[in-house]
Amino acid sequence: MPKKKGKGKGKKGKKGKKSGKKSSTSSPAPVDPMAPAYVPPPPKPGEQLIKLLTSHPVNEKEIHGVKVSSRILDNLTPQEIRDLRVVFELFDTNSDGLLCPPELRRAMKSLGFKVSKEEAKQLTNDGSLKGIGMLDFNEFLETVIDRQADSRDMYDEILKGFSMFDHTKKGSITLDDLQKSCEESGIRFTERELEEMMEEADINGDGHVDQSEFIRIMLQTNLF
Repeated sequence: MPKKKGKGKGKKGKKGKKSGKKSSTSSPAPVDPMAPAYVPPPPKPGEQLIKLLTSHPVNEKEIHGVKVSSRILDNLTPQEIRDLRVVFELFDTNSDGLLCPPELRRAMKSLGFKVSKEEAKQLTNDGSLKGIGMLDFNEFLETVIDRQADSRDMYDEILKGFSMFDHTKKGSITLDDLQKSCEESGIRFTERELEEMMEEADINGDGHVDQSEFIRIMLQTNLF
């Protein structure tokens, strides 16, 4: 009989354990007061890189081993940058990676730009970000771009002048056009003086001054 009672007590103990398990699952978990109310999902692959590139645009890019600004890339092709690198190195006589005013003047002259000694000195002073009065390759490219813009503006003005002389819009200027323009503007020239002007500008001797001849004489005489 005592053995049977012992078995009964063991069964009751097991039941007590089972009821204990049920109570632990039903009780709520403690709330962490420091836990955030919302946790965003992890970013997709490449999302962080895209965000970085869009929020921090790249202002420089390497072309032919040289880092150039976005402005240079917008105005010059990789081929032009390479060609200008050759020009830069050719006139950088002491190979110090910088162009002094005389070197800059010769380099600009080789590219077809008219630059006086005073202008060359001014360009190196204005263009040197380090304030040393000499230009590195990037500063040289920026100077070329600025001069190109000036040349385009000057070219447009010359074409406007040509259009004003070409009264009949035939694509050339005759002696009659020149005489009429002088009369309209109130400028007095003798017929011989006007003929000499035409002869000087008329390279091919056909009696007319075409657009290219007009541009040449305007640039040659520094009228623009």
